[in-house]
Amino acid sequence: MRNTWAVCKREFAGYFLTPIGYVVVGMVALISGLAFSISFIVYAQMTQSPSSYAMSTVPDFEEWMLSPYLLFCGTLVMFLSPLITMRLLAEERHRGTMELLLTHPLRDREIIFGKFFAALGVLLVIMLIVGVHLLIMGHFIEVEPAVLVFGLLTVLLMGSSFISLGLFVSSVTRNQVTSGTIAFGLSLVLYIIGNLGEDMPETMSAPSSWPAAVSAPLAFLYRIFRALMIELPADNHAREMALGIVAPKDLVYFLLFIAFFIFLTFRALESRNWRG
Repeated sequence: MRNTWAVCKREFAGYFLTPIGYVVVGMVALISGLAFSISFIVYAQMTQSPSSYAMSTVPDFEEWMLSPYLLFCGTLVMFLSPLITMRLLAEERHRGTMELLLTHPLRDREIIFGKFFAALGVLLVIMLIVGVHLLIMGHFIEVEPAVLVFGLLTVLLMGSSFISLGLFVSSVTRNQVTSGTIAFGLSLVLYIIGNLGEDMPETMSAPSSWPAAVSAPLAFLYRIFRALMIELPADNHAREMALGIVAPKDLVYFLLFIAFFIFLTFRALESRNWRG
């Protein structure tokens, strides 16, 4: 535990000894602040004159403002997470310090978790910004504290998931720019396939001339493929959580997502040690 904490402190300090930490936190503060201000102003106008927006009653706060804002913040962190993770292990390889790190009396898990927790530290700094926005919401609009807490948890889980993805990508690349580009590309693909999956028809209609022995298995495989397209993206599992509705399947999804890519990072580091 002591070695893990030492690696964590070293990496976390490194973020703010270089421009990376300030750039990421500054971009989140600027973009999320603009989104929050615009959303808050529009929602205030909607509550004052619902008929102008084709509404018969005052719109629900959680549905019309809180949930979209939190999903936006989670998506923003998702796309900025490659900037946080690209240097974690790829930079060690690029600078030739990976061998020195591995010959130090450190275990693989101490290196991996130390770097992972350092990236989480930057995420927690970002969460402070989102937390301030939620406190402002809670001051002006009556909302249950549990909803705000689960909203922060939603952003935290989304960010942690893509930090684990970026950590794995960083472990299999030699250059931090390459690492950041690949991690961003994978995040973008996961974001896009969710929208594509929702637009796909629920069933596949095979030509009538096809025999049942062919059309039935294809229809079954299509349903599985469509379900994967819908369930894989993180934002699809964050929608209800952002409303304060926590389903076990959503929590399990995020925990398995994080565990899966940390496991792959262990395997990648072990393979490098073996080849070295």
